[in-house]
Amino acid sequence: DFRPRPFGPKGGEPYPGPPHLFGPGPGPMGGPRGGPPGGPFPRGPPPGSAAFAAAVLADGPLSIKNDYNQHFVDSGENPSNFIRESGRQDRFAEYPKLERLRRLKDEVVQKRATPAQFLRADLRSFDLSSLGTKFDVILIDPPWVEYKRRAAHSGLLMHSGEDLSPWSVEEMAALRIGDVGDSPSFCFLWAGCTHLEEARWLLRVWGYRRCEDICWVKQNCRRAEENRENGGGGPLVSANDDNAWMRRVKEHCLVGIKGTVRRNTDGFFVHTNVDTDVIVEEEPEDTASTAKPAEIYDIIEHFCLGRRRLELFGTDRCVRNGWLTVGREISGSNFSKERYAKWFEGDPNEMRWPLVKNHEGGRYCGSSDEIEALRPRSPPKDQGGGGRSRGDGGRPGAEMGEKERSYAWGAAGGDAALNSNADALGESAIDGLADGMERTDAD
Repeated sequence: DFRPRPFGPKGGEPYPGPPHLFGPGPGPMGGPRGGPPGGPFPRGPPPGSAAFAAAVLADGPLSIKNDYNQHFVDSGENPSNFIRESGRQDRFAEYPKLERLRRLKDEVVQKRATPAQFLRADLRSFDLSSLGTKFDVILIDPPWVEYKRRAAHSGLLMHSGEDLSPWSVEEMAALRIGDVGDSPSFCFLWAGCTHLEEARWLLRVWGYRRCEDICWVKQNCRRAEENRENGGGGPLVSANDDNAWMRRVKEHCLVGIKGTVRRNTDGFFVHTNVDTDVIVEEEPEDTASTAKPAEIYDIIEHFCLGRRRLELFGTDRCVRNGWLTVGREISGSNFSKERYAKWFEGDPNEMRWPLVKNHEGGRYCGSSDEIEALRPRSPPKDQGGGGRSRGDGGRPGAEMGEKERSYAWGAAGGDAALNSNADALGESAIDGLADGMERTDAD
């Protein structure tokens, strides 16, 4: 729902039809420049008429209303500020089953999460294999050139509390992520707004195939409100850089897959279609900050049931239960590879929820009958049901027929990642001819 919240009736009153185009006031939104308008707007001349064109060109008593682009130019408020019910606590208010599913999965994740582990290390010289284990999920936010340019454009480079010294792509490739990523596993790689091609190349170098792209659409509601309360000091400064052709209000996180994951039968490892690939959340108050929305952790934890999670280039703000965070800007270390490895010992078929309700034992979080009944499914092409209904979410190493194998997501060999829903099959060659034609999930 993109109807602007500040500009319509309040107190639960119904909207009077489509947004009106014209009304009094010197500003482009029907009120004083730099602030939201008030009251309903009388209708003006119809679009396409001479009076309409004259009113657009003349900054007089008639002016365009609900023009998000012009409002952004005048105030610096991101258009995404006006997306209603975008917060995690509000978006499922009218969808009780999805809200119930989210709460059930959060309970399992929290109780099966290992205590937060962190390690201060310089990744330029640190040997990742010394961690002593392989991981199911790896989250990486490398120091891209874009971050330094953005801080410089905002005039905050010298005042940033982070080390924004960029790495070259070759230095990132030398991290040997593939050596610590298990098979199967997933790699979530933040790419900013300008490093998508480099990020795709890095995934291939590390042995992963791109399968999804999560987009963070930024809001700046908090800064806009503070600006209004202070009387308005001109448009808000956006997090751009001198090379930008357009205002940058988003960032991308590419998702790579290694090995074979069958969407329909490997419910012990993945629960697909629980979350969307769009995050709408506030940008950091410090526009030079590289902080990312906390919702990315929720998406990962809902999606991948593997408990061995690693984050690289982390800072103190990234430390979180269920994760091992490694980075040079972490203030201390509590990681012990022997203790960490013991938390995942035991039969993975048995040591999981609901038989185990703490962080000790087993590689997988587990599931429950109610979660399995509520979560979305992608049935095999030749079946009309909702996939497997086993409450344990399937078992690793389950036997599959040749027909099921042909619909494996991320099939062995890496040349095809087939969606089990044939109507949603899409084709992409953005990862280059070297990896063949890649088919991505579009449901």
